[in-house]
Amino acid sequence: MKKLKYIALSLLLALGACDNIDFGDTNVNPNGAGDPNTSSLMAGAMSRYSTLTGRDYLIKPTLYVQYQAQVTYTDEMRYNEAPSSWYSYYVQTLSNLQLVIDINSDPANHTTILLAQGAPENQIGVAKIFKTIIFKRITDTWGDVPYSQALQSSENLIPAYDSQSSIYEAMITELKAARDMMDPSLAGPTGDIIYGGDVAKWQKLANSLILQMSLQLSKKYPSASGYAATEFNAALNHSAGLILSIGDEAWFNYNADFVNPWSLNRKPDYFLSREFTDALKGWGTTSNTMLDARINVYSTDPNLDGVPYGYENESGAGRAQMSDLIWTEEAPLPLMTAAYTYLNLADAANLGWYPDSPSTLLANGITMSYQTLDAHYGTAISGSAAAYANARNVDAATFGYTQVIAEEKWVALFPSGFDAWAEWRRTNFPNLVPATDFLNNGEIPRRYVYPTEESSLNTTNYNAGVSALVPATDNNSSRVWWDQ
Repeated sequence: MKKLKYIALSLLLALGACDNIDFGDTNVNPNGAGDPNTSSLMAGAMSRYSTLTGRDYLIKPTLYVQYQAQVTYTDEMRYNEAPSSWYSYYVQTLSNLQLVIDINSDPANHTTILLAQGAPENQIGVAKIFKTIIFKRITDTWGDVPYSQALQSSENLIPAYDSQSSIYEAMITELKAARDMMDPSLAGPTGDIIYGGDVAKWQKLANSLILQMSLQLSKKYPSASGYAATEFNAALNHSAGLILSIGDEAWFNYNADFVNPWSLNRKPDYFLSREFTDALKGWGTTSNTMLDARINVYSTDPNLDGVPYGYENESGAGRAQMSDLIWTEEAPLPLMTAAYTYLNLADAANLGWYPDSPSTLLANGITMSYQTLDAHYGTAISGSAAAYANARNVDAATFGYTQVIAEEKWVALFPSGFDAWAEWRRTNFPNLVPATDFLNNGEIPRRYVYPTEESSLNTTNYNAGVSALVPATDNNSSRVWWDQ
């Protein structure tokens, strides 16, 4: 032991005898990034978000809106109350995008290398828009969540929960700021894997997202002169335009290294629900009585029925599954389509938010849905779109446009479960019957249960989030603010 002490003392004396010690590059990592690589940060966030998979991050909402039914492990279809993590939304997704914003917001970072990755205002604008896409999913899924403090510091392990009303207002404000700061005449972000740096398309996406978000608030602000309608019309009339053509749509395009998240799941566990296939055949509980040719795109076999929904034990033998056109490694998946924009316009016209014909807009939405499926999956169903659209307008005369538009959104959004689930909670159409062998109180879930660690590690803020629910319990049948 003494010998070790003497060695240490000798080293200290030797170092103290040196007035100026230059260690040169000793502590410099030769493999570290020398300049900010915002392109990789942005592409990483987009790819991470678009490949999130598994039950919580992909499948559960498709079960709640009865696109699919389980036959092996049926707990999610029967509404178990297990907590769900939001970790992957915040880490290396939102955090990456915030870094892109922070780096580009500091003029000291505007080096030649950074500018080669896109004009700073365009990098910031795209990052802000994609942030709102992620935050919308988070707040729609849980309710009140960390927002304003979520990305400020990695040292803050107990961020406050913002109210859903304030989050929605902040998201809409963020979208407008992002849209208006971008300049299509300047270089677009090289890390943009959605539009390849086409800033004008991002501006259209921002406006189309504002339409979607404004309509999500229609329960809280139903008036044609209220907050939601005002924001809707401002985006509708903005000079940047909307996504109204297939060429402007936002899709995730996959390849061998960046794979479709459905392909990472065990397909034999999931089948189309009998309720969904019946609706597409015109036999179900929806207002539709005509064969919908989109079943040829969505199903492995349009002649097969789906699996009856909501039973603990069912067989998938001889039943239809999600089409291999969609459930495969390199199949594209939609983020925002022209069909959805037209159906949102039809929805708003029906609400009286602006003077246009819901019948024409509904027909446009259906037609665009058929056309974009043909364009992205190589099918040929568009020829039957007009006849189907005409029939649905006839149905609206009997059942009302509120129901028919909501049902058509349900079909057009497939397989985007989170968007379809948000729409169903807002409108309560289609008329879905809860699972028979339920594990909760017998209600179709209207939210996820907060992550396990929140109640123990962020107790005060967790309790505040729960108190905003109706009823104020952390259950999957409690309602978030815009759903009350």
